[in-house]
Amino acid sequence: MSFGVLGPLEVRRPGGAEVRVGAGKPAALLSALLVHANAWVSVDQLITMMWQEQDVPPSAERNLKTYVWRLRRDLPLPSAGARIQSAAGAYRIRLEPGESDIDLARLALDAAERAVRAGDTAAAAERLTGALRLWRGRPYGGLEHDWAVPAVAAADQLHERLRSRLADVYTAAGRHDEAVVLARALAEEDPLREDAWARLVLALHHGGRRAEALEVFARARAVLRAELGVEPGTALASAHRTVLLGGPPSDADLAQIQDLLVGAVRAVQTAVRLADRIGVTMPETPALVLGGVPA
Repeated sequence: MSFGVLGPLEVRRPGGAEVRVGAGKPAALLSALLVHANAWVSVDQLITMMWQEQDVPPSAERNLKTYVWRLRRDLPLPSAGARIQSAAGAYRIRLEPGESDIDLARLALDAAERAVRAGDTAAAAERLTGALRLWRGRPYGGLEHDWAVPAVAAADQLHERLRSRLADVYTAAGRHDEAVVLARALAEEDPLREDAWARLVLALHHGGRRAEALEVFARARAVLRAELGVEPGTALASAHRTVLLGGPPSDADLAQIQDLLVGAVRAVQTAVRLADRIGVTMPETPALVLGGVPA
């Protein structure tokens, strides 16, 4: 079976048919168990999670057992044993590896990291984009209860990690425009994250957009000083040094240099012809050579 928590709660059978667990308390029970997948949750905790601020009826524990029975009936395990397991005063939902979309996303991130280490940026990008497509909305249906906050935050952090690594992979693969778009979005979403700014600075630099990279660094520095009262840390300062020191010129840099040099040569030739026509002697100037150095 598959359990979708990266958006509204969703359960599907192996063939793709949706399993309807019902609204209200059954859905609340399943959400509470999935938030703590493969971990024991006490009966008292489950009752608190399910009833929230409502008055807990005297029959709450008996009702809980009924809901558990229904989930066991509707959510069988592919292997032996019950999907919803019980122990002394506690329950847990048992998920096999890869049965939940959040687990698939984690596995995809691990596979992408292995591909990066092997130098296969195309495979890494494919894994990362596939993982990002698993998101259908706010994790766990946008649950805002205190007991769901850690799980929702962990899912949000995973999403950000996937996007950050994808921006890095795009940069490494020479897909500079895509890297800049993604890195810029990450920086704009959280302008106090230095690593997001550093990623954008490097993406622009490697894409041959040095001036923009320096402008972004200046903007990031201003934001950090204004909001936090700090100077750029190691990651952002290192990215700035990389831009200042430069590296192999990009194709865009070389093309711009070529255009400037060709324009300079034409300007000199025009000046020489004009000087000859009006009888003016041009002063001697160093030779301008394209494609090498004077012999």
